[in-house]
Amino acid sequence: MQNIFRFHVLSCILFLLLVVALHTNQAVAETKTFIKEYTFQAGDEDSKNSSRVIALREVKRLLLEELGTYLESTTEVRNFQLSKDQIVTLSAGIVQTQLIEEKWDGKTYWLKAKISADADGVVRAIDALRKNRVKTQELEAMRRKSEELLREVEMLRREMAAQNGGREGRKAAYDASIRQLSAAEWIEKGHAVSGPRDKFQAAVEAYSRAIELDPANMQAYYFRARISEKNRALSDYYKILSLAAKTSEEHLIRAWTYKELEKRDAALSEFGQAIEKAAGNREKAAAYFDRGRYYFLFRPRPYVTGSGEDIPNAPELSLGDFNQAIALDPTDPSYFHNRANILLALGRYDAAISDLSAGLKIDPQSAGLYSARGQAYQFMKKDELAVADLSRAIELEGPDHLFAAHDFMLRASSYERMGKYDLALADWGIMAEKNPDNPYYLGEMSRLYVQTGKYDKAIQSYSRVLALKPESYLVRGAHYNRARAYALRGEAENAMQDLKKAIQLDAGYRNDARKDAAFASLRHRPDFIALVGK
Repeated sequence: MQNIFRFHVLSCILFLLLVVALHTNQAVAETKTFIKEYTFQAGDEDSKNSSRVIALREVKRLLLEELGTYLESTTEVRNFQLSKDQIVTLSAGIVQTQLIEEKWDGKTYWLKAKISADADGVVRAIDALRKNRVKTQELEAMRRKSEELLREVEMLRREMAAQNGGREGRKAAYDASIRQLSAAEWIEKGHAVSGPRDKFQAAVEAYSRAIELDPANMQAYYFRARISEKNRALSDYYKILSLAAKTSEEHLIRAWTYKELEKRDAALSEFGQAIEKAAGNREKAAAYFDRGRYYFLFRPRPYVTGSGEDIPNAPELSLGDFNQAIALDPTDPSYFHNRANILLALGRYDAAISDLSAGLKIDPQSAGLYSARGQAYQFMKKDELAVADLSRAIELEGPDHLFAAHDFMLRASSYERMGKYDLALADWGIMAEKNPDNPYYLGEMSRLYVQTGKYDKAIQSYSRVLALKPESYLVRGAHYNRARAYALRGEAENAMQDLKKAIQLDAGYRNDARKDAAFASLRHRPDFIALVGK
């Protein structure tokens, strides 16, 4: 079960790293604070606890709506083309409500609370969240659950007030709904915790509190499992499987749980039930989308061996599910983006570009869609179009964005193929400067220095690579390529020293050096002949 946690833990870590990056400048950014009050009039059936739970949900709703109204007025969020409800939903996964003051007099519960947030940071976090379909679905499910519980609580309060009999049963149902509502609050707190791995514990504690209040809450077990150590995660996954699924969303949770436990047939059965039980086109589209993502994980990959997990027709199955999702809900750009990924894997580049362009019509500010289309153009060797899209992606996400390195690398590759070596060097230089401890960027920059005859700079860069003590394949490559630069610059002794080291680490370089024109000036030397042969 060596791959058991890879998919969800990796996506969670990447998301948290992204949020960390978004928060690094909050100390100097402008903080917006919103304050609201709410008074809940308790009924005969209400306790101090139930009154507090309802009051807290209502004051939080008011705060998020006010924050949403403010964000909706900003140019950046308007460009995201999100509805007010979507902004409120995403904000709930970013900010936390802080209580300022609360009072209970036995009849009314009064709360005063606030949300304080760096507006720019929240905008960037919303931008990141809206592109993460998995996180967005989770937040939407949490909001639907809370709204459903609030409606149920209100209905039970009216029924008990009417005193139409069966009060004892309704009171038990009312108390259970209050506990579930409180659990939903703790789940939201867990989701809103952001930071490095040492902050995961706060999220684990929040999910654990939700489980104490609502022991049958699949979401809480699932979210806790994703960020827990192996034994705890396994316990939570098996607990999920002991609970009966009633909704499409719960069947999806069970499906992904079976995926983590490497039980493919059971996972596919749960996906099928999620599709069958989906209420409405949007929910059914989400279920098809999830199953399509699942199939895509098991596509045959020629360069990945030993997994034994491939489904031979996985790309076609995945494509079929994404087709269904788009037919049911053609307004979600992530569906087009994911279908384009399948089409790229199948080599259908024109169709992939068509999908990515359709996604950009829905979301013209999506750096991810521009990046993917740029990569598709690159596959087709349409480098000018690739550079245009990759440049737009970098402009939209900013050069310091967590995923900008990918776009700089792709753009550098296109520039190099176009013969625009200075521009390619500039991109590798940006990445090397921003990631001084990453030998890969330095190595690529050094390679281009050799290719363009800038041997002094190449030697300096390769020396920096070696100073980082990288993995062995980079060490031997750096020695070999620095030897080439020394030879081309006419420094035979230094060239021989590096070449000997490279061959010592990898004998395959002996044959390479014998054929390499860069070593033409050394071919007459007896020590060169002795090292590589004639």
